[in-house]
Amino acid sequence: MGFKEYYRKFKAYTDIDSKEYQRRLEELEPHLLRFLKEKGKVLDLACGVGGFSFLLEEYGFEVVGIDIDDEMIKKAREYAKEKNSKVEFIVGDARKLPFEDETFDYILLLGNTILHFSPRELSEVFKEVKRVLKKDGLLLINFIDMRELLSRVQMGTVVGEEYWISSVMIDDEEKSAVIEYKSEKNSFRIKLTVWGKTAVELLAKLYFTPIESVKLGEMSYLNVYKK
Repeated sequence: MGFKEYYRKFKAYTDIDSKEYQRRLEELEPHLLRFLKEKGKVLDLACGVGGFSFLLEEYGFEVVGIDIDDEMIKKAREYAKEKNSKVEFIVGDARKLPFEDETFDYILLLGNTILHFSPRELSEVFKEVKRVLKKDGLLLINFIDMRELLSRVQMGTVVGEEYWISSVMIDDEEKSAVIEYKSEKNSFRIKLTVWGKTAVELLAKLYFTPIESVKLGEMSYLNVYKK
């Protein structure tokens, strides 16, 4: 039960040239550029196959991408070779970043990645982010309010081109949920942490100064923090 199969089933996470992935880039691009006003060094945390890394490189930023999934990093490096890109892609854990203190001007945590982490784990991530950010550096977090989303999800909701949600099982304390996806051919489950907007913001405030929260959609946000 994990996310590897989930990410590989949906083009929005694995195919940079797909309409789904391009839609993600187009949604966030103007907001990223508004906050990343000066050129600098960017860490694309949980970068996946590197779409946002390449986007910011095109605008003149020096970018490093890191992800715990070695297959994602392998794909990102293949894209980098095709694009003649200088982005450095590294396999690594967001809770133990392999960088010196105050290395980056900006750190991105995009694509609702926080649902992978328990409160204790996300706290470890924030500690590491604070350590490797330069003074007055910015952290940009993109996430969906999962408490709001899960309250609205209906059985049979279509996801991607061929899958639908067949069940949603939330624990009694509403801290985690297991979602089952089905298609005509197979099925799989993922277990995620149920992060609401308020919980994300309360934890982030322990480490950073809030700058702005941008509402991207009905339940999607981009929060910006300063070290």
